This record gives sequence, C-alpha cells and structure tokens, in this order.
Amino acid sequence: MFRGRYKLYLPYLAGTRSLFVLSLLFALVFAAANAIGLPFLVGKMLPAAFGGAAVPVFTFPAFTGWGPWYLPAGQEIFWAVAFLPIIFIIRGLGEFFSTYLLNLAGLRVVESVRQGVFAKLQQLHLGFFGRISTGDLLSRLITDANAVRLVLVDVSNDLVVQPLTLIFSIGWVVYLCISKPGGYWFLVCLLVVPLSVFVVRFIGTAIQRRARQGMESASDLNSIAVENLQSAREIRAYGLQTRESQRFCKASHEGLRIQGKLIRYEKALSPLVEISAAFGIAVAIGIGARIGFTLPELVSLIMAFYFAYGPIKRLGNVSSRMSMAAPGLARLEEILEAPIEVADAADALGLGRVRGDIHMEAMTFAYGETPVLSDVTLSIPAGQSVALVGPSGAGKSTFVNLVPRFFDPRAGSVKIDGQDLRRVRQQDLRENIALVSQEPVLFNESILENIRLGKPAATDAEVREAARLAGALDFIESQPRGFLTGVGERGSRLSGGQRQRISIARAFLKNAPILILDEATSALDTDTERSIQQSLALLMKGRTTLIVAHRFSTIRDVDRVLVFDGGRIVADGSREELYKSSELFRRLWDNQAKNLG
Repeated sequence: MFRGRYKLYLPYLAGTRSLFVLSLLFALVFAAANAIGLPFLVGKMLPAAFGGAAVPVFTFPAFTGWGPWYLPAGQEIFWAVAFLPIIFIIRGLGEFFSTYLLNLAGLRVVESVRQGVFAKLQQLHLGFFGRISTGDLLSRLITDANAVRLVLVDVSNDLVVQPLTLIFSIGWVVYLCISKPGGYWFLVCLLVVPLSVFVVRFIGTAIQRRARQGMESASDLNSIAVENLQSAREIRAYGLQTRESQRFCKASHEGLRIQGKLIRYEKALSPLVEISAAFGIAVAIGIGARIGFTLPELVSLIMAFYFAYGPIKRLGNVSSRMSMAAPGLARLEEILEAPIEVADAADALGLGRVRGDIHMEAMTFAYGETPVLSDVTLSIPAGQSVALVGPSGAGKSTFVNLVPRFFDPRAGSVKIDGQDLRRVRQQDLRENIALVSQEPVLFNESILENIRLGKPAATDAEVREAARLAGALDFIESQPRGFLTGVGERGSRLSGGQRQRISIARAFLKNAPILILDEATSALDTDTERSIQQSLALLMKGRTTLIVAHRFSTIRDVDRVLVFDGGRIVADGSREELYKSSELFRRLWDNQAKNLG
C-alpha cells in the first residue's frame, strides 16, 4: 500500500515501525490459525479421533519419502477435543494484538499527517489562500485527513491479515490436492480467484470516481455552511435566509445523490464475489467426488476454499474503501506538495533590529500574468511616515505586503537597510515590522494574551503599559475580569473600536521600527476614528510608517504621499505639493472633502 502515492506518507511512519512489525507477526499467527485451524480439525483431527481405524493426521507426498503421521494411540479424543480451544486461543490472541497494535500505529500516523498538513499551511504564501476557500481548507484539514485514517487504520489490518489468510488457505488446498492422486484437477477451481479479482478492480474504479465526486460535493457543502455562519448579520440584513437555505439544500441533495451511487457500487461488491465463489466451490465439489476424496477431506477442502474467498471479499471491501479515500488523499497532497513560493534561502542571513530604510529597485509584481505593480523604484528613509493613496486596485495593499515579504517580486528587489529581503530570514524580518489592519484579528483568548502576541515574553506590566499607550486601559479595566476577559471568536464580544485599540496595543508592545497601517481606521465611525488617531500618532513617532488610506483624514500629518494608479506610482511628494501638481490626488482629496468619496 505504500507504493505510488502512499510514499508521500512514509515519513509519518517514523516512530511506529516497531508497532507495525509486531502487528505483522501477530497477524501471521492469526492468519495461520484462522485459515488452517478449522479445516485441519474437520479434515484430519476429527476423523483421526472418531474414524474407528487409525487415520493419519498428516500424509506427505510420495516424493518426500516421509511416512504418514498419526495421533498418539489412546489420546486421539483428548487431542481432538483440546485442539479447538487451543486454536481459538491462538487465533484470538493473534487477532487482538494484531489489530490493537496496527490501530495504535495508524492513529499516531494520522495525528502526524494532520499536524503536517497544518504546519504546511503555515508556510504557504497568501496567494494560496486566495485560490482555495476557508471552508474547503477546513474540510481538507479535518475531513480529508480522516481519509488517511481510513487507509492506515481501518484497512491496514485487512491488508496484512487477509493476504496471509489467503496464502495459508490456498496452501492447505494445494497440500491436500498434491497428497491425493489426481488432486491437481481440484486446483483448477482456483482459477475462479483471478475472476474475483477482476470484479474487485472493476467495482473499485467506479467507487473511486464516485468518491471523488462525493469529496467535492462535501467540500462545496462545507464552504456554503462556513460562508453562511461567517455572514449571519449580512444574511439577515438583506433577507437572504430563504436563498441560503435553498443553496444548502441543493448542495446537500447533490451530495446525497452521489453518496447513493457510491453505496450502490460498494454494496454490490460482496454479493458478486460470493456468487463467483459459489461457482468455484460447486465445481470443486464435483471434481472432488470424481477423484475419490472422502467426505471429511472434501469438507475440509470446501472450508479452506471458503476461507480463501473470504479474504478476496474482504480485500474487495478494502479496495472500495481505499478508492473512497483516494480523492481525499489527493486533496491533502495538493497542500502537502504545494510549492513554498516564499521560503528562506539555504544560506539566509540573520537580521537584527533595523533602522527602517526601505528601498525598491525596478520592482515588478504580478499575481497572474497581468502586473499589479510595474517598475517601482523608490527609497523611504528610516522614521519617515508615508501615505499610499489611489483608486481601489491601484496596487497599494500589494505594495505594503511586499515589505514583510508576504510575496516576492517577479523582478527587481525590495531591501531594508540595504539587505535584499530574499537573503534574510523571514522570522527576523517580521520581528522588525508591526501591522495594524482594517479588520484586526483577535483570537478566542483573553485580552491579555491577544496583546501579548506582539511580544510573547512580555510581562503583565509591559502589556498594561502598551494598553495605556493605545488608549485601551480604561475599557479593559471596566471589563468584569479586566485583562483576563475573553474576547470571543474573532473578538466578537468587543466593539470595532475596542478591537482596534487592542491591535494598536499589540503594535506598541512589539515596538518594531517599521509600522504598516493598512486602512486601520476605515471601518470605524468618525468619532472613534478621531480618538484612535491620537494613539496611532503616538505609535508612529520615530518609526518608518506605511499608511494605506482611503480616508484622507488619516494622512493630514504624514511626511510624504505616494499616489498609485494602474500599478505605478504616478506622484510623490508632500500633501501640499501633490494637491497643486497631481490632478488625481486633487480629485480624490476634493471628493472626500465634499463627502463624495
């Protein structure tokens, strides 16, 4: 099972090899007891004990030169009676330890795979998350990771035990047949086994196709649900409840239709294998009667034959379950094998605390084929505050995303203090940059821990001082548990202004020399924005600051303004200079002044 696509998961077996080896040994014991025990009891032990005359337990082919082997005289019944519980004790212990150890190893592997997928998500660049929805990624991380569990835990036992059972069963049939003159004709019945394999392969292909459709349908359903739950306010505001219910029901019905077909193929597999097995056993009975097998020998052969077809049926189910798991594995592989487009170089340099000089040289960037920024060359000295203005889609957010190296330019370079960002460690670079976004991200923890994200080793006193500088101390202390108050999912228990102040406090605590304000107040009302501007002005002092602004009230006191249009910087200067020289800036400013923006 670990050939081909499953080689990707071999590294996750580290630490579980001993469990797999022990499980294989116990599976060997179980398979031998299961496939040979009952046929041997019926065909040899019982006739030897109750046949009335001495009946050999083992008969060896003539070419071996070995004579038959009998049970000890006078102890035939004892051994016949003792054989059954002994064989079932051996069988039971083998089955328990085989399945337990294999399931334990499989669960550890699944845990490692899920952690590996999550860790890889932390390394992928932001463009990857723009291509795949949050709901889809969540489905892959949780639901599709169970596909690995399906393969490694639920079917691994069958993949070990059933082939061994099949080998021992066929081995017993072959032994009886070559011990009997003309018995080789009985072996012709084994030709039905390949026929069963073809049935399994045909059904498995159909199951894999339907399973892939089922995975895609489940992902669509999950995405609709996540979208709905994240947009509860807007859905009610626009009266979209009926529309959303219809979308969900349509996706749900499509998933039900695909699952129905999947079940049809899956459940047809076992009867088809049993029917082919019935034909094989029927032919075996006829051949056995013709060549002179006794009834005990014939019953023993039929039982062995049955035990041979049992593994084929179980392996057919394994094949169907692996086919069902394959699409999930493919979706996981899309993450695990995704290229890390923004990665540290093998010889990446360390970067201490920087001054904050930013320089771009002939820099071009594109998400696809069309450039978003073209041939940008400029320098921003340390400590300067720079506003980025322009129409939506002009390239302002992309510009600031290049500074923390969320993306790499297609051509040219981005440098801080003369160091090309592709030559330094990302962790060191980002320790020098603080970010305050339009929608501050708060985790479902306490206010204290959300502020401490700026500096994980900070003391409580340092966190308190950062909150004071951000103007957040009063509202925090008014909370029932103060700094230990939980903020809820994405900060849902706080107002927009309170969330933003916590985000600013986090930036104060980080005390980075470079600050990025990405429309930091555009989602706030005018009064809240005015009060937060004071905190931002204090935060900007002495720092290189990039401000993406749609509200020009936030850029009145900046040192410099860059005007973006069509992916280029079309004007550069102070606010007063640009109002006189740039028609685009003047139009944008006047529109806002007249409340037309």
